[in-house]
Amino acid sequence: MFCPKCRYEYEAGVEVCPDCDEPLVASLPVEDADDGEGYEDWVQLARLTSQQSAAMILEVLREKDIPAVILSGAGHFGLTGQMGPSSYRPIDGAYSVVVPEDFVVDADREGQAILGEEWERSRLVDIGEE
Repeated sequence: MFCPKCRYEYEAGVEVCPDCDEPLVASLPVEDADDGEGYEDWVQLARLTSQQSAAMILEVLREKDIPAVILSGAGHFGLTGQMGPSSYRPIDGAYSVVVPEDFVVDADREGQAILGEEWERSRLVDIGEE
């Protein structure tokens, strides 16, 4: 089940989003087609273990006009489905932050500012000094 407002995914049995107070739906509508248009090379930047951290990063990146999606082992937040390296993770165990290649450095900077050491441990890409 998904919240139509914040697009978070919830386990079966939850009927209302606790954050938005919206009734959950079985599937999300496709976001606007221009959400990722013009960006060809998306990079899996980090794999977080907390849905809350993933949602927080997604919100901050979007506020900074950095295109991003969060992919999870149990579904997805955004335009795409599953992609990138696969590994077994229990539900609520892997949330991948994916951004266009042109935004990797800016997204990494925001991730470090928000999550600090958690971001450092979760990073999948070596960010060189620019």
